[in-house]
Amino acid sequence: MRRVWKVVLMAGALGAAFLAGQSTSHFDQWWTADNDALAAAPQHHKLLFENEEVKVLEVTVAPGVREPLHAHRYPSVLYYISAAHMKEHSPGVPAVDRGLRADGTVIFLPVGPPHQMENLESTKPLKAIRVELKKSR
Repeated sequence: MRRVWKVVLMAGALGAAFLAGQSTSHFDQWWTADNDALAAAPQHHKLLFENEEVKVLEVTVAPGVREPLHAHRYPSVLYYISAAHMKEHSPGVPAVDRGLRADGTVIFLPVGPPHQMENLESTKPLKAIRVELKKSR
């Protein structure tokens, strides 16, 4: 009986270690300190608040502007104060037209590859609040 418990405990420990490794192994596959939004595109991302749980950014993209290539480390909730017609560019894949959302829209954004957002509007800036969820991983 003692041997059975040892096998069960060993299998449980190995399973837990495997699952823990799976949940974090690809977490930072796209993010680096150099391509972080605040480092790579500081003219478009302003830090409003940060603690161990969240990072809150103000995001602005003027009409007709394409921001520099950057990445976000954490999943986020994005609140559009002033929504604009946006196109997303990522290396190695065709650009994606993200369309026009209504002012006041809130969306969830999972972690993704480095990107550049381009404001296709001629007069309306994009202005949003991005709340990055640091403990979600």
